[in-house]
Formats: sequence, structure tokens, C-alpha cells
Amino acid sequence: MFVFKHGLQYNIIMARIIFILDKTCLLGAVMACLACLSLASMLMFEVVASSFFSYSQPWAVEYSGYLLAIILFAGSGYTLSQGGHIRVNVILQFLNEKTLKKIDVVVTLFALLLALFATNALLENTLRSIELGSVSYYPTRTPIWMPQALLSLSWCLLCCGLTSRFLRLVFNLSRTEHNEGTVD
Repeated sequence: MFVFKHGLQYNIIMARIIFILDKTCLLGAVMACLACLSLASMLMFEVVASSFFSYSQPWAVEYSGYLLAIILFAGSGYTLSQGGHIRVNVILQFLNEKTLKKIDVVVTLFALLLALFATNALLENTLRSIELGSVSYYPTRTPIWMPQALLSLSWCLLCCGLTSRFLRLVFNLSRTEHNEGTVD
């Protein structure tokens, strides 16, 4: 899309940056998998404890909510880089490839800006919670900045995935092709 005087050098630099962003997103996917495993284990323990011993774990509801948010957002950047997000191509299927790419660049940039805004808001909220010493209203009294920090990190990982996609589109750098999850 953009032509530079030393195009090959820029492509090599961008390819390295994209590689680093993709590996960072992979760490997010690992984080999401570990959170998912923790959530499943915790909920199975809760079911066994309440069913067989009539004892409920008061922390299970609290931490399941935290883990669910981490699972949802930490793996989103990796899912994006692997083409796993669903795209509905009802109108887009009638556009030519050049127009479709321009729309993709604009929408990706918009999504990146929106994700950066959300990340900034989450980071500010986390810092405010640290400053105020906020704790959860559950019996565990968890310092609320801990799950907020993980959620902020998860959104940072989504920003990495969107940045990687944007750079690929702008510098015409393709990755080994994955079929994007499309619904026609």
C-alpha cells in the first residue's frame, strides 16, 4: 500500500516488529489457556465441594469472573492473528479486492484506536485502585488492582494483535495463510 525509497529495508524491519508482536500475542494465548484451565479446575472443585460436602467456596464466584475476563481478552490478539474471529461478508463480498483492503485498513485502525482507548482507561482504573487501596466486596477482600492489572494486560495483548494486523495490511506483508472465519 505504501511505497518507500528503501522498501526492502522497511519490509525487513516491519517483519521483525510483526514477529515480536505475534510472539507477544502467543504469550497472551498461553495466559488465556492457563486462565481457562484454572477456571475449569476451580469450578469442578466447587461442584464437588458443594455436591458432596455441602460446602460452597465463597471465592469461586469472584475469581471465576476475573478469570473469564482474562480468558476473553488475553487470547483475542492471538485469535485475530490466526484468523479466528468471525467476519460477516454479506456486503463485502460484492467489493473488489482493492476496495476491500482499504476498508480493512480503516476498520482495523478504528478497532486499534478503540482498543487503545479501552486499554488506557483500564490502566488508569488500575492505578486508581492501587492508589486508593480498593478491595473487592466479596469475603476474600482481594485487592482489586490485581485482576484489573491482568485485564489491562489482556487488552494490551489485543492491541498488539491489532497493531500486527494493521502493519501487515499497510506494508503488504502476508503471513502463512489461515482461512479467516468468514460467514457469507
